[in-house]
Amino acid sequence: MRNYFVIFLASAMLAGCGSSPQDTKASNVEEASSGSLTNAAEEVVDAFHTALKAGNTEGAMELLADDVLIYEGGGAEKSKAEYAAHHLEADIAFLKGMKQSVSERSAKATGDMVLVTSQGVTTGTHKDKAINSTSAETMVLRLIDGAWRIVHIHWSSADIKPSAPTS
Repeated sequence: MRNYFVIFLASAMLAGCGSSPQDTKASNVEEASSGSLTNAAEEVVDAFHTALKAGNTEGAMELLADDVLIYEGGGAEKSKAEYAAHHLEADIAFLKGMKQSVSERSAKATGDMVLVTSQGVTTGTHKDKAINSTSAETMVLRLIDGAWRIVHIHWSSADIKPSAPTS
């Protein structure tokens, strides 16, 4: 049930991402305050990535809600404890040899939740294999006890294929 709620929330947030000509002064004020919310949430996303890259498991885990839902590689981990027991160390090991860049990011706030979507490129070497891939990330953050916590992550990537030579 919780999984459907997160998917529904993310879809609802995305559906409301556009602005309309009927925007009022009140919605503009709301937008201005949501800017500080989205900035704070984006800082948490960046701090999570920094902690993973540095091998700081404690720092990374602190930013996750206990009931975080993580989709990665076609699978799901349904709690912070499950992520720590399964993919956390592998993610840290992978990121140590990678360079990541964000080419596009968007953040939208509603109530006590923020949706942060990012796209970028990951390059490097892992287990003697060259990595050159595009990446997409969705994170949903919720304000819990006065602090932003990541409640949902969805990571996906695809190899960048070399372009065919032109003759």
